[in-house]
Amino acid sequence: MTNSNDNDPKISSESDGTEDAIATPIDEESPASNEKQDSTPEWLIATGEEEPTAESADANESDSTEDSDSESATESEGWVPTDVGELDRSRGDMPYFGGRNGNASGYTRQSEATFKPSDPKIYRAPGVSEFDEEEQFGFPEAPENTERLFIAVEIPRKYKREFLDLAKSFRPGEYERVRWITEEAMHLTLKFLGDTPQEQIVDIKNALNLVAQTTGKFTVKIGRTGCFPSFRDPRICWVGFEGELRRMEQLQGRVEGQLTALGLKEDDRDFRAHITVGRTRPGIRGRFAEDIGISWQHAPLRSSGTQIPVNAIALYRSFLNDQGNTEYQQLANYELG
Repeated sequence: MTNSNDNDPKISSESDGTEDAIATPIDEESPASNEKQDSTPEWLIATGEEEPTAESADANESDSTEDSDSESATESEGWVPTDVGELDRSRGDMPYFGGRNGNASGYTRQSEATFKPSDPKIYRAPGVSEFDEEEQFGFPEAPENTERLFIAVEIPRKYKREFLDLAKSFRPGEYERVRWITEEAMHLTLKFLGDTPQEQIVDIKNALNLVAQTTGKFTVKIGRTGCFPSFRDPRICWVGFEGELRRMEQLQGRVEGQLTALGLKEDDRDFRAHITVGRTRPGIRGRFAEDIGISWQHAPLRSSGTQIPVNAIALYRSFLNDQGNTEYQQLANYELG
């Protein structure tokens, strides 16, 4: 009897264990042989494997499912096996573990001798924030016959010095990221007028005199440090006040009302009694700005709670001297009734 595989030229069978069976050649002109050859699947001709049954297909599908589950479990654990070649320690090769300090973070190991940290990205604000006083207290080209004016309450010089000394608690890197205000520039500002026509100065003085006569003296207390708009994104570092803030708000409201009646621009921002001590430099944002806010929040303000008398209001002009520095001149001072 002839084996079923005898006609397959790709498969050989043993005869009696002594001789190799010789495959019977297929007659290409024979119709039977052509019909059999045509019915042979292409995958069988290419691979020489047996046609899979339903049971074997289910088994292969089960194996592939287990393999995929194993791969997903491996990936979920954050570890992917890789082949690592042998190292030549004579050349100083060091093993690479997929990231810095042996983790899989994806960072490339770099030599400490050649690594140079990149500069922080500079943020350019699209417009001026309501808390940014750079536009107000800067010196753009001013119209002719105008004066840059503001109304403020003066505080004792010793407290100004203490406010400025708070910057000494900063680390050197943080200190350089802030432009600190001089003692002469520290005022409790009630209203900023900006570039004002000189012919209106007389009317402004009369209005302030009327406010002073109708407002009694009072006191406020030095409060805590604060930032505009927040400690996490500081633009302005300031010292606030506590105590009779209601009286202070009434004083500011009367000044605002009298000057608005003269045709001057009304300030629609909420008033908050404070003294500006420093401004972060342009482009300082993100973590660098947040470090400044944290340091200013914990600055050792020893005079917190000290009472400050509010006895008068004053009109000031600011200008640039011949050296290009800002100076302040008091034009008038009015004692409160």
